[in-house]
Amino acid sequence: MEKIIVPVILGPTAAGKTSFVLRAAEEFGYEVVSCDSRQIYRHMDVGTAKPTARERERVRHWLIDVLDPSEAYSAFAFAEDALRIIREARGRGKKILICGGAGLYFYILRGGARRLPGADLGLRESLLDEARGRGAGALHERLRGVDPVGASNIHPNDLQRVLRALDVFYRRGRPLSSLQEERGLPQDVDFRVVAISRPRDVLYDRINRRVDAMAAEGLWGEFLRLRGMGYGERSPGMACVGYRELFAVERGEAGMARAVELIKRNSRRYAKRQMTWFRNKARCEHICAADEGGDFLIDWFTRQGLAG
Repeated sequence: MEKIIVPVILGPTAAGKTSFVLRAAEEFGYEVVSCDSRQIYRHMDVGTAKPTARERERVRHWLIDVLDPSEAYSAFAFAEDALRIIREARGRGKKILICGGAGLYFYILRGGARRLPGADLGLRESLLDEARGRGAGALHERLRGVDPVGASNIHPNDLQRVLRALDVFYRRGRPLSSLQEERGLPQDVDFRVVAISRPRDVLYDRINRRVDAMAAEGLWGEFLRLRGMGYGERSPGMACVGYRELFAVERGEAGMARAVELIKRNSRRYAKRQMTWFRNKARCEHICAADEGGDFLIDWFTRQGLAG
């Protein structure tokens, strides 16, 4: 059977992926699968910079607003969901492209995935209590002792991924990294991958301006609505950058101005990790966005034979 060709556009937060991809998707007739660990959650619009309702009317998007913030999601679940959407789209005569910044999600998708069991919430609570008492770094050191390969691929401050890896180890008795190696490649899909970048100073300025815009557009009000719905610090969705910093404001431990600065800082750090990951592990073409209209991406689609 002829392989399904799927364009993949990766890039750090605030690089401008959405506007570039919308133009290409409209011009060449693609639907978009979001490869984003935050936009999967309902009710979290301002702080995740989701495509607007109008943008989603222009181009059909998948894996946005799928889960409540209380629900956990994983790269393995994403891989299963994305492959299902890709294969079903072919049956409908539609084309899919993937766009996002969750490098691990795409890594698992391209390499093949085997779904792991859901998290043990009791175990996670115990590990979270340890992190609160001793810091996230203590959990990372614990992970390094049982899964050094996995720990080397997770930033010490990435608490969600550290928790996931420890959860898998304690319940399966094997490192998550070894389970990830037991993957079957999706033989029916040909991924064509490009990573969009910006000069670091330009990207950081875009991040700072985006966070200021989020604050002006109602990030605090969105946070309060989520809290009113019962979502708290232990809700997976609320652990995202842009929300977790606001709990200190709610408790009266910091002002909104300080929280905004922390969101900017944490977003810049996240973007730096994304860019490092794309350079080292994405195995793709790299393009620095040379124009705001997205002509460079249109050219890439044409060169890849994806414009038909």
